[in-house]
Amino acid sequence: MKPSGSEIRCAPALHGVLVTYARPELLERTLVQLAAQTRRLDTLVVVDNDPTPVTREIVSRNPARVRALHYIPTPDNLGPAGGLALGMRQVLCAAAEPDWVVLLDDDDPPEEPDALEELLKLAAALGAVDSRVAGVGLVGARFDWRSGRLVRVRDDELQGPVPVDYLPSGHLPVYRVSAIRDVGGFDERLFFSLDDLEFGLRLRTAGYSLYAHGTRWMEQRRKTGRIGASGGPTIRERTNPSWRRYYSVRNLIYILMRFGRVRAALRVTLLLCFLKPAINLLLSPRRGSRHAALGLRAARDAWLGRMGRTVEPALEAPASVPQRGTKASWN
Repeated sequence: MKPSGSEIRCAPALHGVLVTYARPELLERTLVQLAAQTRRLDTLVVVDNDPTPVTREIVSRNPARVRALHYIPTPDNLGPAGGLALGMRQVLCAAAEPDWVVLLDDDDPPEEPDALEELLKLAAALGAVDSRVAGVGLVGARFDWRSGRLVRVRDDELQGPVPVDYLPSGHLPVYRVSAIRDVGGFDERLFFSLDDLEFGLRLRTAGYSLYAHGTRWMEQRRKTGRIGASGGPTIRERTNPSWRRYYSVRNLIYILMRFGRVRAALRVTLLLCFLKPAINLLLSPRRGSRHAALGLRAARDAWLGRMGRTVEPALEAPASVPQRGTKASWN
């Protein structure tokens, strides 16, 4: 006997949101690898922050082999934050409450063919015991509100589901549609950097849970030699000042203030925008002076609420093949 309509239960759909910018070759490679997943996407939204006929043609061929594909060319560069916010709004137009949304980068395809399948299995298992599960991902981190720093999860904790405070983009974060509708999508005002952190903290503040896949996480650390690694703040700036640094500092201060952590925002401002640049002025006057100017601008814009694309990103030539291990070495 066939089940009645009320007895039929469809599995939740998996929607993808992928933001791309001036990297058509990497985009096509990512789309092809998505098609090779043991659990394919049901729908995919591609947000193009640098629309070209080449990118449009690649997407129109549908190398991801999804049932429904939406291509959204933006009139201006919205950054990752704006692109993901736009794509999430598109998904929410038709998605059901139990559905899931995976956020994708054009240069970070799934490295394992069963990655999406494993994450959805983890989400289903967690949902049976935790009704507030909002997201799962391959890796994650915890956040220290006092210092404004990410806290690395210890190696011995990477067994089974690992509770975290946020799921970084580029590592297949998968979010429940109902949770996105409840708290809203990504904050497009951040433009670049820490948009995933702000979203995770918003979910956690609303009482939702986020988990990383401990087993896969541990495998990544083994592959990249990150077992036993320890990270921490450093005094000396060993890299040249860049627009990326500006956005990470500005957005961190803004996030702390947005969640009412004014004292932490002050501490971070003093450390990253005054104390550290002052020390580096002594160690390397030329580089230190540039870091100081960038830090002061980031602090000013954060405290005055000057958000969005306030510093133009420098166009970087993409490599023809992404460097392996980049994602795993993040944490």
